[in-house]
Amino acid sequence: MWGGIVPFLATLQIPERHFEAKLFMTVLLTLAIQSLNPLLQNGTQDILDVPRLSSDDLSLRGVMIDAEHLAGWSLDSYDTFRNNADKAKSPCLLVRDNTIMDLLDNTNESLERIQRLSAAANRLGCNAIAITPKFPKESASVDAIVDNIRSAMAEVERLELNLLLQPCEGLTSDPDQQIEIIKQIGGFRIGALPTFQFASATGDGIEALRKLAPYAGGIIADFPCGRGKKRIELVEGLEAVLEVGYSNTIALNYSGKANPIKELKKVIGKMQTRLESK
Repeated sequence: MWGGIVPFLATLQIPERHFEAKLFMTVLLTLAIQSLNPLLQNGTQDILDVPRLSSDDLSLRGVMIDAEHLAGWSLDSYDTFRNNADKAKSPCLLVRDNTIMDLLDNTNESLERIQRLSAAANRLGCNAIAITPKFPKESASVDAIVDNIRSAMAEVERLELNLLLQPCEGLTSDPDQQIEIIKQIGGFRIGALPTFQFASATGDGIEALRKLAPYAGGIIADFPCGRGKKRIELVEGLEAVLEVGYSNTIALNYSGKANPIKELKKVIGKMQTRLESK
């Protein structure tokens, strides 16, 4: 196993063969497979071949897959994807669940879902899963959800995974509140998954990213993101998290209507140039 760049990153358990980026580049650019949804849906891109595309066509060294992409997969599909990722040297690092999770009224169902996500991530060779739990404002409800997440951590930690909290409407849409929730849960394997989209919605996206970056086990760089004063440019967001010492993965997530491959290529060069000038 390769050593940690920072204490949190040291827990990610990524084999050396999976990390061939230049060592001075402490931020690793990866592909959010969600960027390719139009191509996956119209049949022009095979999801099992995405790791090769990420490596060969985009010069990225990792992918993030969403839970929705795994629907209907057999065990052979998981193994083929992981083998293809190994061969391409573009590992699947994170399974993200965008479904809003109710850990208060649907506790058992939510805990079972976390277990399934953990099993899927383990099969794919990931180092983390991300969930999107909703936190109401009532302190008693927050305490109950925190306790339920602590219960889920046993299985997550057994599989040597990290659990990341993605923001959504509610308390976690406020970076300060999300940080307090992470502190309340506690432990070395709990962290945040900030997104440019939710950061921009705060009204001061750059400051939101700066606050969350020290607690982040990954960042989703959505683009294009926001309008007017709320707009976050990718390089600007990258510079913001570098300034506070962020050293982990940034998944590029294109959400526009143009050709995603072309749009990704436009920004990857700029991002890599900025990283190499660090």
